[in-house]
Amino acid sequence: MGIQPNGQLGNGTFTTTGNQGIPTPAQITGLTNVIAISAAGDTSLALKSDGTVWAWGDNDVGQLGVGYFTTSAPYGIATPVQVSGLNHVIEIAAGDGHSLALRNDSTVWAWGANDFGQLGNGGQTAQRQHR
Repeated sequence: MGIQPNGQLGNGTFTTTGNQGIPTPAQITGLTNVIAISAAGDTSLALKSDGTVWAWGDNDVGQLGVGYFTTSAPYGIATPVQVSGLNHVIEIAAGDGHSLALRNDSTVWAWGANDFGQLGNGGQTAQRQHR
């Protein structure tokens, strides 16, 4: 029986081979013109040359930036989805339950968990919406 990850491999499934994951590299379909990647925990981000950010994997605290968080297993999205309302990005970073983007106008954007103030917005409330 395979383990149930949160889609962090981006291969469209939530299961892996045996209990060890998938032991050989495989291309993530649907992503082209990627210029940067970042991953932390069970979340992955890709920055495309057009300045859009794509995410997949765990979304239990809204760290994928899709406008909602996933409240039942599996807790993620298994294929890349575009981060909502964000463009002109030049750099990305994935944290433990949160994500960050630097835009070409020098503004920094953050989303996801905020229990320790990691979003830098002066509060401790996650930036997410229920679905």
